Amino acid sequence: MDLDLGLVADFLVLVQERHYGRAAVRLHLTSSALTKRIQRLERQVGVALVERDPAGVLTVTSAGRRFATAAVPLIAQAGAARESARATPARYTVRIGVPAGTGAILGQIDMSGIAREVRSSFPETRLVRQDIAFPSLTRCLPERQVDLLWTFAPVRHPIVDSFPLAVVSARIGVVAARHSLADAEAMNVEDFSEQPILYNPVCPEEWMSQFWLGDVRPRHEARLIETDAGSFTGVLRRTADGTAVIATVSEIAPLLGSAFRAVTLTGAAPVAFHVACRRTDRRGAVHALLKAFQALGPRLL
Repeated sequence: MDLDLGLVADFLVLVQERHYGRAAVRLHLTSSALTKRIQRLERQVGVALVERDPAGVLTVTSAGRRFATAAVPLIAQAGAARESARATPARYTVRIGVPAGTGAILGQIDMSGIAREVRSSFPETRLVRQDIAFPSLTRCLPERQVDLLWTFAPVRHPIVDSFPLAVVSARIGVVAARHSLADAEAMNVEDFSEQPILYNPVCPEEWMSQFWLGDVRPRHEARLIETDAGSFTGVLRRTADGTAVIATVSEIAPLLGSAFRAVTLTGAAPVAFHVACRRTDRRGAVHALLKAFQALGPRLL
C-alpha cells in the first residue's frame, strides 16, 4: 500500500485541531487544499477518517481514531529511519533557522562558545545560520529546511519538540519617524495596543500574537492591519508609511534607521526565546547544539 507520510502528518494536525480552518492555518494551507489532502489520504487508506459539517467542524471516525493512534509512532519511526540513513561520521552541517531578518539578535549570544561546545564532542560539525520566512516557522523543521530553529515562541507541530531558554527580551514599539507617537519615547503597552498594528494572518499564531500584543488586547478589540511581509525587513518597509505600528523585541532598536523611532512599552511582558528540533532527529551534533543553547544562563538580551 502506498501511504504518503506528509498526508499522515497533516491528518494528525487536523485531529488535534478538530477544525479544518484552524488546522489549515497551522499548516499554512487553504482549507480546500487541506480537504483535498485528507481525501487523498482516505483513498490511500481505503476508509473514511473524518466527517465534516458545513462550518468546517469535524468528527473523527472510529477508523480515523485508530489510524491516528497508530500513525504517531509510524511518523516517528519513519523520521528516525531517514535520519539514521543520512547520519554519517564524516563532516556535516547543522543548519540553525532564525526568523528572517533577526539574525543580528542571535549574534548577541556567544555563538562562538556554543560552536566550541558542540565541536568538543563532534569536531567535524559546521554550524550554518539560515533565515526562515515568518509563515514557514512551523513547517521548516518537518520539511527539513533546517535542523534546529531558534525563535520567539514554541513550535506547535506533532513531530517537533520545543524548549524554552533562560533568555528573554523586552518588547518595544516601532513607529515611523513621522508618526504621531514618534516623540513618545515611552508609553504604557495598553495605550500602544490601541494603535493600528501590523499582523500577518498566515504566521503561526503562538508566534504572531506576541507582536500584535494579543496578550494585552483581545483580537476582537485589536486594530489589526494585515500584511504579507515574511521578514523583519518587509515588516519595517510596511511600517514606514506611518499607517500602522509594530511591536518587536528590544534588540531591534539599534538596527533601526532614521525613518523609525523606538518606543519603550512599560508593562509589557518579555518574550522568551525557544529552540526547537524534530522529535525524530537522533544525530548527536544536533542534540549537542540543543544542550548548548539550553545551558545558556538566565539573561535579558
